[in-house]
Amino acid sequence: MDDTHAHSGMNPERVTRKAFVLFFCTGLFMVSLVMAALTAIKVQVIHLGPLDVLVPAGTLAFCFTYLATDVISEVWGRGYALCVVLIGVIMRFVVALLILYAMYFEDVAGFVSAAPSWTAERQSEFVSVFSSGIRTNFAGIVAFFVSALADVLIFHHLRQRDIGRNRLWLRNNLSTMVSQILNSTIFITVAFGGIESLAAIGSLILGQVVVKLLVAAVDTPLVYLLRNIAEGRSLTDMRG
Repeated sequence: MDDTHAHSGMNPERVTRKAFVLFFCTGLFMVSLVMAALTAIKVQVIHLGPLDVLVPAGTLAFCFTYLATDVISEVWGRGYALCVVLIGVIMRFVVALLILYAMYFEDVAGFVSAAPSWTAERQSEFVSVFSSGIRTNFAGIVAFFVSALADVLIFHHLRQRDIGRNRLWLRNNLSTMVSQILNSTIFITVAFGGIESLAAIGSLILGQVVVKLLVAAVDTPLVYLLRNIAEGRSLTDMRG
């Protein structure tokens, strides 16, 4: 073992359960964030009894990002969670740049051209789909940064306030619900303003909020489960 590992007390050949959960949550966060950006351009109709609401297809993926940051906040603290959020913002910019590269690089680089099988019609359809994704990705960056920051700060505030009071369920749901409402309002307004009618925008905001609040309530057991695995507790431990 080299000096770095010796001083840190880390075994480079062994991954602890706590480290595995951190890697899992970080991976889940990044994958969900990218998928939310890529699939948000498709709008679905969800039938909730007598109520029909419009929901971007990326909504479910985006909900998983809050699950990940809440677990990271609970186990590793605010600093780790804010670090993941910052990296997530950077990754959204990377996604936007890679989409622009895929769409237009042949037009600006003389040494690259599309394959013969890639017809003008296919290129037009490709650009049509992913140019919409650029706008939703930008909207997602703005909404994500504001709402994810709010989520981490609210969660940490409640965690400090409720030490010893077994209220993980409360801070998980309250921080997620507030930040999801904030995210939906910003994202839908920026992504679909001028494209959809005011009624459709209102329905999209309502649909996102309803779905996100339902997912926030459902994912609470997963937050406990991942926290318990990371901290070596009983899988059914509801303390904290």
